[in-house]
Amino acid sequence: MSLTVCLIFLTLILLSTATQVLYRRLTLDMMQEDVTASATAASGVMELLGTDPTRNREQLCIQLNYTARAAGNDTVVCDESGTVLACSCGLQSCEHLGYQFPRELLDAVGEDGTAFRPNQELGCYGEKRVTAVSLLQTKRGEVRYVVSSRSAAEIDRRLKEAMQVNVLVVLAVMLLAVPLVWFIIRRQMKPIKQMTAAARKMAHGQMDVRVDVNQTDAAELNELALAFNNMAQALAKSEQKRQEFVANVSHELKTPMTTISGYMDGMLDGTIPQEQQPKYMEIIAGEVRRLSRLVRSMLEVSRIQDQGIPPERKRSFDVCQTVGEVLLSFEQKINGKHLEVETDLPDQGARTLADPDAITQVVYNLIDNAVKFCPEGGTLGLKLAQTKGGKYLVSVSNTGPTIPAEELPMVFDRFHKTDKSRSADRDGWGLGLYIVKTIILSHEEDIYVTSRDGVTEFSFTLPKYSNP
Repeated sequence: MSLTVCLIFLTLILLSTATQVLYRRLTLDMMQEDVTASATAASGVMELLGTDPTRNREQLCIQLNYTARAAGNDTVVCDESGTVLACSCGLQSCEHLGYQFPRELLDAVGEDGTAFRPNQELGCYGEKRVTAVSLLQTKRGEVRYVVSSRSAAEIDRRLKEAMQVNVLVVLAVMLLAVPLVWFIIRRQMKPIKQMTAAARKMAHGQMDVRVDVNQTDAAELNELALAFNNMAQALAKSEQKRQEFVANVSHELKTPMTTISGYMDGMLDGTIPQEQQPKYMEIIAGEVRRLSRLVRSMLEVSRIQDQGIPPERKRSFDVCQTVGEVLLSFEQKINGKHLEVETDLPDQGARTLADPDAITQVVYNLIDNAVKFCPEGGTLGLKLAQTKGGKYLVSVSNTGPTIPAEELPMVFDRFHKTDKSRSADRDGWGLGLYIVKTIILSHEEDIYVTSRDGVTEFSFTLPKYSNP
C-alpha cells in the first residue's frame, strides 16, 4: 500500500511539474504576442497620425495611453539613441521621459523590425519586464523605437496561482486515493492472507485446509486460489499415498522378517532340532531372496522415475520376437496349468524403437500375471495390432474371474492386490504392474486394462519404427 500511495503521489508531482512548465511557456507566449501586438499597434498609430514626439508630445502621450490601457501594457517611444520621448503614462512630466534604454535591446531588432526579450531589466521601471520593440521611421527619415512592456512578476503571480491550484488538486486526489487504495488492497489481500494461513497449516500436516474461491473481482487471485486448492488436494493425495506406501512396505516386510526372526530364534534356543535346521535355513534363504527382489524392484522403479529411459538405451527391435521369447520361458507353467494359448502376431514382425530390456520386463510381468490368475485349463491370449495413429498395440489377456470395476483404477498402484489377504500371494509384492506402468510411461506411451465377460486384458502402445 505504501508503494502504491508513493507511486500515485510521485505521478501527481510529475504531472503538476509538467503542467507548471507548460503553463509558464504558454503564459510567456501569450505575453509575447500581447506586448508585440501593443508595440506594433503603437507604431501603427504614430505612422497613421504622423505625430512627431518632439513637436506634439501631449497628443502622442494621450494616444499611447489609450492603447496601453486597452492592452494592459506600458508603451514608450524612443529616439535613435534610446532616449524616451513619449510615454503611455499620459503625463507631461512623466518620470520615464529622458530615460535611455539599453543599447543591446534596441540592437536586437531584427530584419522584420521587431525584437522580444522575455526578462529584460529596465531601470526606468525598476524591475525585469517582458519587453517587445518595434522599429519605425518617420516621414522625415528619423528613426524611432516603440517599446512595449509588462512586468515579468506577473508571470510569477500566475504561476503561483496555478501552483496553488495544483497543490489543492494533489491533496484532494490523495485524500480520495489513500482510503480507496487501502480498501482495494485490503480486499485483494484477504485471499492471500487466507492462503498464507492455509499454507502454515499444511506445513504442520493439516492437508484438509482449503481457501474460498471467487471472493474477489480479480480473476488472477481467483485462479490463484483455485490453483492453491488443487495443489492442496494433490498434496493430500500424495500424503495419503505416502502413508499407504509406508504401511504397505511395513506390512510386506513384516511377514518375511517375522519368519526369519522366528526360525533363527528357534535354532538359537534349541527349539528347532539340529537335524531339521537345514530345512528351515532353506526357508530363511528363500525369504531373504524375496526381500532382495523387493529392494531391487523398488530401486529399479525409483531409477526409472528419476532418470527416465535414456535415449542411448533405445534401439530398434522386433516386438513379436520379444513376445515369442518371453512366452517360451513360461512353457513349463503354461503346460502345468494346461492353458490354451491364442496368439495373433503379424508374420512380418513389428519393429519398434524402445529399450529392449525394459519392454521385455513389461511383457514378462504381464504374461506372468496372466498365467498366475488364469484358471486351470483357461486361455492365455497374445495380440499385436497397428492403431490408426501409427503405433503398435500389444495386448495380453487371460480368462478367469474379472477384476471388480472399483479395483480397476488401482491395479497399477504400488503394493495393490485384488486379493486383500496379503499372504495369499507369497510370490508377489504388488509391484509387477506398477513397474510395467512406470516403464511404459517413461517411454511416453499409454497402458490400460479392461476386465469384463470373464476376460481380463492389459494393453500398451509402442511407437512404430520406420527405417530412415
